[in-house]
Amino acid sequence: MAFDAFYLSAVLGEMEEKCRQARVEKIFQPSRDTLIFLLRCKEGREKLLIAANPTAPRLHLTTASPENPPEPPMFCMLLRKHLMGARLSAIRQTPMERAVEFTFDCTDEMGYPIQKKLVVELMGRTCNVYLLGPEDRILDCLRRVGLDETSRPALPGLHYQPPRRVEKQDPRSLSQEGFLGLLRGPGADVLADRLMDTLGGLSPLVCREAALYAAGDVDARVEGLDPDTAAEELSRFFGDAFSAPAPWYWSAPDGTPKQFAFCPIYEYGQCQKAESFSALLDRFYTLRDRKDAMRQ
Repeated sequence: MAFDAFYLSAVLGEMEEKCRQARVEKIFQPSRDTLIFLLRCKEGREKLLIAANPTAPRLHLTTASPENPPEPPMFCMLLRKHLMGARLSAIRQTPMERAVEFTFDCTDEMGYPIQKKLVVELMGRTCNVYLLGPEDRILDCLRRVGLDETSRPALPGLHYQPPRRVEKQDPRSLSQEGFLGLLRGPGADVLADRLMDTLGGLSPLVCREAALYAAGDVDARVEGLDPDTAAEELSRFFGDAFSAPAPWYWSAPDGTPKQFAFCPIYEYGQCQKAESFSALLDRFYTLRDRKDAMRQ
């Protein structure tokens, strides 16, 4: 699976069309790591699912209705207090990161307009959700992190510290000459590994697909390639992927999606296109969670 920064960008693009200026009607926290926002949009209601789970982080619109606990957790009650009735005014993604900032237009205790932010970080073991007040001060967060535990503490009252910037190249900005420089410079011998080490925001699956497209083999080695031809093919692959991203997936014989990405997946055979990025994630994780529950 490839829920990378660019797949997230595509999900947020869908959300911009449906949920911009939506009002928050209800907020639920069905499990420790999962939040669901019921949004009243211009063309109906949508449910936004945020899963800050280190093993399966994701953010997308959903049709699922998981069972909620009898008593809402403290963080859920805090979100309800601050964001119920608020209007979603802006969605911004940190470049080449699985981190999103939702800005809400709210009112304070005296009825004056105020903006608050919900910052969602979906980066592996550091997954977290922050509710920020004025001057980006933390009102609370899903996982509190003490001052002595990390360089990025997360406690109420502290100023929010964004994640460190990705020190990699943006694949959207590279021309054919840029890819040629990548191939001729130092780096890993396996093409997919070099792409992964050099370019930001991409998953290993997408890097393997790029290597397959450019060299005909997911394990192709850089020293065996013609740099000019490979650079031209890489430029074409990423140009097509970023200009027209689509929800592609490869499924098992029983129809269960096994891999997904924002570009075609041919490493495992023929792939299919889903109706939307959010619908593909919803189906993928719903089926996976159902099978895990049955297995347990």
